Amino acid sequence: MALRRLIERLRIGRSRRRRLALLLLALACSGTALGFALSIHRELSTPKPSHLILDRRGRYLGEVPGQDGELGYWPPPYVLPEKLVRATLETEDRHFWEHGGVRVSSLARAAWQNAKNRRVISGASTIAMQVARMQSPGSRSLWRKARELVEALLLVRDHGHEKVLRQYLTIAPYGNNVRGAGRAARMYFDKPVEDLSWTQAAFLAAIPQAPAKMNPYDREGLRRATRRAHRILQALHEREVIDDEELRQALASDLRLSPRPRRSNAALHAVLAWSQRLPEDSLLSTATLDLDIQARVARVLAENLDQLASRGAGNSAALVVEVETGDVLAYVGSRDYFDQEVRGSIDFARVKRSPGSTLKPFVYGLGLERGQFTAASELPDTPMEIPTAAGRAYLPQNVNHAFNGPMLLREALGNSRNIPALEVLTEVGVEPVLSLLERGGVKGISFEPGRYGLGLAVGSMPVTLEELTGLFLALANQGEAIPLRRFAHEPIAATRMRLLSHEAAGLLTNILSDPYARRPAFAAGGPLDFDFPVAAKTGTSQGARDAWAVGYSDRLLVAVWVGNHDARRMSLVTGSIAAGPALHRIMASINGELAPYKAIPSAFPMPETYTTAMVCSLSGKVPGPDCPHRKEELFVRGSEPYEACPYHARVRLDVRTGLRAGPGCSKAFVKDVAMLDLPERYTEWAAQKHLEIAPRQYSRLCPRAPEEVVPEVAITEPRSGSRYLWDPDTPVDFSAIRLAAKVEPADEEIVWLVDGKMVAKVGYPHSIRWPLRPGRHRVEARMARRGETASPVTVVVED
Repeated sequence: MALRRLIERLRIGRSRRRRLALLLLALACSGTALGFALSIHRELSTPKPSHLILDRRGRYLGEVPGQDGELGYWPPPYVLPEKLVRATLETEDRHFWEHGGVRVSSLARAAWQNAKNRRVISGASTIAMQVARMQSPGSRSLWRKARELVEALLLVRDHGHEKVLRQYLTIAPYGNNVRGAGRAARMYFDKPVEDLSWTQAAFLAAIPQAPAKMNPYDREGLRRATRRAHRILQALHEREVIDDEELRQALASDLRLSPRPRRSNAALHAVLAWSQRLPEDSLLSTATLDLDIQARVARVLAENLDQLASRGAGNSAALVVEVETGDVLAYVGSRDYFDQEVRGSIDFARVKRSPGSTLKPFVYGLGLERGQFTAASELPDTPMEIPTAAGRAYLPQNVNHAFNGPMLLREALGNSRNIPALEVLTEVGVEPVLSLLERGGVKGISFEPGRYGLGLAVGSMPVTLEELTGLFLALANQGEAIPLRRFAHEPIAATRMRLLSHEAAGLLTNILSDPYARRPAFAAGGPLDFDFPVAAKTGTSQGARDAWAVGYSDRLLVAVWVGNHDARRMSLVTGSIAAGPALHRIMASINGELAPYKAIPSAFPMPETYTTAMVCSLSGKVPGPDCPHRKEELFVRGSEPYEACPYHARVRLDVRTGLRAGPGCSKAFVKDVAMLDLPERYTEWAAQKHLEIAPRQYSRLCPRAPEEVVPEVAITEPRSGSRYLWDPDTPVDFSAIRLAAKVEPADEEIVWLVDGKMVAKVGYPHSIRWPLRPGRHRVEARMARRGETASPVTVVVED
């Protein structure tokens, strides 16, 4: 009507109006036809498939969804599975190979039946029409039906029957959010689609007509699908596709439906982290994870955190790795992925945190590799002061705020002492250690001078648990770094990068697995002691914000982290206390209960280049007749000590004073005494331990030659310009610095002055502890009798 009124308004003749109306009508019809043609989908477009992830034993681990969050869209094999094809065509399109996409007789019959019954009881949709509808879903209407008819004809014409059938088997709905027969066969029967039995093929073929009503995991749905499958089998028998015996077996056989796949929440972090590594040309990947070990580790971590709740520990992560292959057998990123209170969705295995002392083996390892140190090298565990880039002095402490004096490298590493590690790092250099760690897989290292400083040995450079695992995996493999392997399709490293020499790595493993080297810091029977050889190292970050424990046998490596998402402090916690028990339980239970690791691991082999030699237990040198304790130590051939022990020596004493006798002293007053003769840096420590050591002072009755003695006093600690940070909450005993001086003659007394006021008058060893207080201070030392004065030093204490 509107068109007619428009034409009439134009005031033209009737014949011309008729021609114009016909022209406009033709244009409208052409537009409609063009729109219809353009809406036709003529391609076979397969959505992005999902990717199924199984554990190393073929059990469901997780799945990366395909298009629209659905599972499947797996294309069928090159040779279409005959049983599934026969069963599908029997129920969906018996004359599939005979028509061009639309069967007119079926459409006519369906139209008659629907009209007669005044409801839709038959759709007459062919396989091609269903493919057209699934590729272009929309509301059901005559327009849509017409479009499906045309599209079905074009799909078969352009692509052929087999490709259209393949597309149907790829995108058809099989219930439970599954698309395609391939994924359905894996979900319901845990087998490839080509291995389906007649019963299973008929069962799958029944589902697409009503996926919701024939849900195999619903009792009524299973019953409906089974009944329909039996009807399909009967029809196949009537058409002589299967014989009497095949029908009898098919009807009598059990479907053996697989349980509904259950995602392991404990493995969620692994699935999410590793899904980025999945190959694009694959639909299924087998991970190296073992769900039994994964569940065991998750349970141990949860129980361990329950024990630590009163100490403020809220979360934990752990990795278990097979040493020889690098296969990750367990990967737990947090206590509970869904626990928002502890930020469980964060994957703490990949979060950078301060590693505490766990990097010390690599500091020592570089020194051992270079030949700068041996297992018997003597290292001082005494107070030291380290200048920092900020100008402040760093006063490192051990965990127990005590010092052990002279220590051999084996015991220094075994006891995880901080000061000896800093001494070694000073010798080998920070940058070479950083380079070693970078080659070992640590990412994001800054080589800016002073970025980490000597604090590198005690946790100033953050690492992830994953990175730490890779570093220790190199030690477990005799110094060769191998990548962590997460999927079976990833090749086992054929060529390995050497991180440390075989000799250095072997000795580190020997030390870390030596329970006696850990005494007394780690008591016997503690979490680092095992019934089989295990090399272990713990770490605690500053303020007890992170606790770590790493251990490895000849077959398995376990790494554990304990802490909080916000890095808040824990109470009375160390790596041994917080992470050590979890390490022990995981390692012991896997070796004791879970195949194929249920066997006692063998001892760690030592390189053939090593030999043994006896050393003094205190100095690490060749023991003399006065050395009370000696032990056997490992050395690379040619590096054995040849110097005699200097600490257990015969000292000439003046019997009248008990002090050292000079060369001009009469033999009547001299006695050779076996004594502990330590260097000056150990004097204060020895005094605190009430050890009787050889005096450094010479007897006034029997002095050295006068020309040998030049009165001198020099302040050795602190360095001038040092800056300190004062913390009012730190106990006074630990908020003090050492004032020390070198004095000749050693028996002279000196006076210490701070800001011009005397604070102490002391004799040998001429050192005191001065409590910090905010401000700028001038420190002086002066001989009490002679008056010689040392050059003053200035220190700043900031609050």
